[in-house]
Amino acid sequence: MIVTGLGSWSPLIFLLCFATISIIVFFIRCLGEKECIKEKEKTVLFFSGNPPPIENRATNIYWGFFEAMGRYYRRMKRIHSGVVNDYVYWFVFVVVVIMCVVIFL
Repeated sequence: MIVTGLGSWSPLIFLLCFATISIIVFFIRCLGEKECIKEKEKTVLFFSGNPPPIENRATNIYWGFFEAMGRYYRRMKRIHSGVVNDYVYWFVFVVVVIMCVVIFL
């Protein structure tokens, strides 16, 4: 039994719970269909009921995220130079500012 400031826990109970959950997940997984026929309609990508666009299929998994955040990323690309030293300078600058705020406020 390990006692911490937030309570206690037992590694053996944790391992027992992990093993039990793993067995249950494996059992549920074994209940699945054994064979999948690739040329059927069941394997077509679901795109909210619409046919998926052929030109954009699986080109970039983050396409929607980057499209929604496009203005932000265009600004960030102008700021960032790609030189590691610049990132370290920015990190040190931000840490100094945070430390000043914490110390003097």
